[in-house]
Amino acid sequence: MAVAKKVLVIEDNPLNMKLVRQLISISKHLPLEAANAEDGIALAREENPDLILIDIQLPGMDGLAAAGVIKADPVMCDIPVIALTAHAMEGDERKAIAAGCDGYLSKPIDARRFFKLLQSHLSAVDEKAATSGAAGRAPTPCKNVASILVVDDDPLNVKLLEATLGAKGYRILKAYNGCEALETVDRSPPDLILLDIMMPEMDGYEVVRRLKAGSGTRNIPVVLITALEGRDEKAKGLEAGADEFLNKPVNTTELETRVLSLLRMKKYQEQLNARTQVEKDLLKKSREGIICEEDAPWSRVLVVEDNIIDAHLIAGYLSDLPLSCRIVSTGAEAIDILQNETIDLVLLDLMLPDISGIDVCRRIKENEKTMAVQVVLATTLDDLKVKIRGIEQGADDFLVKPLHPDEIKARVTALLKKKAFMDSLADRASAALQAAITDKLTGVYNRAYFKHFIDLEVKRTKRQGDKMALMMVDADNFKQFNDTYGHLAGDGALEMLGRVLKDSVRDVDVVARYGGEEFVVVLPYAGWPEGRSVSERLLEAVKDCSIRVCDDAEETARITVSIGLAVFPDNGLSSEQMISAADAALYTAKRCGKNRVCCAGTLEN
Repeated sequence: MAVAKKVLVIEDNPLNMKLVRQLISISKHLPLEAANAEDGIALAREENPDLILIDIQLPGMDGLAAAGVIKADPVMCDIPVIALTAHAMEGDERKAIAAGCDGYLSKPIDARRFFKLLQSHLSAVDEKAATSGAAGRAPTPCKNVASILVVDDDPLNVKLLEATLGAKGYRILKAYNGCEALETVDRSPPDLILLDIMMPEMDGYEVVRRLKAGSGTRNIPVVLITALEGRDEKAKGLEAGADEFLNKPVNTTELETRVLSLLRMKKYQEQLNARTQVEKDLLKKSREGIICEEDAPWSRVLVVEDNIIDAHLIAGYLSDLPLSCRIVSTGAEAIDILQNETIDLVLLDLMLPDISGIDVCRRIKENEKTMAVQVVLATTLDDLKVKIRGIEQGADDFLVKPLHPDEIKARVTALLKKKAFMDSLADRASAALQAAITDKLTGVYNRAYFKHFIDLEVKRTKRQGDKMALMMVDADNFKQFNDTYGHLAGDGALEMLGRVLKDSVRDVDVVARYGGEEFVVVLPYAGWPEGRSVSERLLEAVKDCSIRVCDDAEETARITVSIGLAVFPDNGLSSEQMISAADAALYTAKRCGKNRVCCAGTLEN
């Protein structure tokens, strides 16, 4: 009997939600429901659904932005996401796919197409689970199986690599010469390529050069594998554009570690490219690319080496790269600098006089502030066990001395590129979150954030036995103001009102735009005296502000506000009761002449 799957539906329209709920239930699956993106993302993290259906047009954070957040989250990134929209326009599907969505469905929903789409994506979940079970292993964390192209003219080598990586759940593609490899990439681009160097007709170096020259293939990671031991061969491969270099016979643990690291880096790049494309489409940006060379800041590299000659040699190798290089000789100095300064990459000697390089690496990766810093361990010990131990502690790469100038430059360049991807994703995630909770016009929090905050604040206040004041603030005669001075002047008035409200309350207080010309202010730890005092202060602050209503003249106007004040627990024991009480008090203030504060009655009254 088929196991019911969890399908999360993020939809603010109750009728659409009801229809989708019924269709999912008819399919014998379990619907999970959220009415906005923020609640949907939280529910996805909590329930780990098998499929997400998300409306593009949502209040607060829209569906495309939410899809980007889901796909950027390592816990949720591989949950299939289907975009839903009632306004299908040319380019919508492309935008949805660029945002990370796995499919697209137009409203009104056609039941047959819906069932087909549902079955297609949920069957894929069953197939992956079956594959994991047949292998006798736990499923890999990533639901979307990565594909790896193995290229070697020796069928035995291909078979060995296929067995090793296939057991880890990867989908293996095979080619036995350079031309066949390029044809395979053209037909079905893999996520990563393992490429032998010594092949007839076209060697691995030439294959790499051609791949890196193609716009559609240059971002596919390539690992060169060879029996040649010389450093010149390694340097030649890295110069051609290879991302990694492994020697035969290939150690299984090192191979798996390198593959996982490169696939993770590729995912960072794909996520960043998708977000960049969405921003360009939605915001009509003309600039292309992720980071323009002229805009990119110089990277900061810390060399931790107790041998001063080696340290300056490394700094010299890196001198022609766009980075600044700092040298220290102990692990303690390195940790201190990392705690107090911004560093992008650490070149770390394994044998230090005070703390071992592996311990320094572990501390860097355990600290939330520094865990994104790229760490390269360098040592004279060509011991695979030491190398693997370092990678297990979080090291991003490993170099054996004496260091080759071309190799160290290639490794550092690749890791700094990865760090730039990670920083950009973090910055964009932070900006997306800020945009999702902020009202664009006034700069205060939006209604979705307020609703979430007051629910939590009511629970906290109830648990701790505190008071909390809630103010509903509404601009008086705002329609008349708009009719007299125009909507641009009205926008200016709302901007001023948001600014005055924020400037007039404490940092712990929350100001949000509730809708139209109505604002809310939450005052934690405040009772009637504090609430009245703040309300009266706000009335005066707003009256004292003038609004410029004409660009070509110095004409100004003023507005006033009415305020309804409620206090927890006197006026309600839930957020809904508190909002209702404050809203009723605001209505009373309006009815009694405006430009005043009215307090809500108690529950007994």
